[in-house]
Amino acid sequence: MEPLAREFGPQGINFLFVYVREAHPGEKYPCHESIENKISNAQDMVKRWNIDRRMLVDSLDGTVHQAYGELPNMTYILGVGGTVIYRASWTDERTIRMALEQIMFERGHRRNRTRVSPYFVEWVPQRVNDRIKFVEALADDVGPTAVDEFIRAVENTTDAATAKPMWDWWEQKQASSEAVVRAD
Repeated sequence: MEPLAREFGPQGINFLFVYVREAHPGEKYPCHESIENKISNAQDMVKRWNIDRRMLVDSLDGTVHQAYGELPNMTYILGVGGTVIYRASWTDERTIRMALEQIMFERGHRRNRTRVSPYFVEWVPQRVNDRIKFVEALADDVGPTAVDEFIRAVENTTDAATAKPMWDWWEQKQASSEAVVRAD
C-alpha cells in the first residue's frame, strides 16, 4: 500500500490506516486488553512493516471496525463527504490501483466540465493466496496460537483437505523447533 500512497498522495488522495484489532492474536500480539496496549501494538506494527501512512487506532471496543464490516483487512475509498466509492473485503494493491486510476480519470473529466455519471460494478477478483507462506509469517510474527486458530478457521470454512498442507507444514515446523531445543 505504501507505493500507492507515494504515487497518489501528491495527486490529492489521502491514505489512512485504521488499526482495528489483531486479526490473528497470538503470544507476541494477544487480543487487546487496554487502549494503551492497542496503541502500543499499532505503533509496533508501523515500525515492523515500515508503514508511512498516518495510522489511526480504533476504540478498544472496535467502533469503526463494527461500522465498516468487521473483516480484518478491508479497504475503503471514500469520496468527498464520506461517500464510499470503493469497498473491498481484502486489501489488494492491484485492484486498489485500478480504482484510484479510475478516480483520477473521473477527476480529470470533472475538471474539464465533462459530465460523469456513477454506475455500479459487481466483480469478484481472485488474489494469490499462499497460505503456507502466510502461516509461516504468523508463526514468526505472532505465535503458535495464531497459527492453530488460523488453520482451524480454514478447515472450518473450507474442508480438511484444504487445511491439510498447512497442518503438515505446522507439525513439521514444530518438530524441527523441538529438535533444535533438545540439541541446545
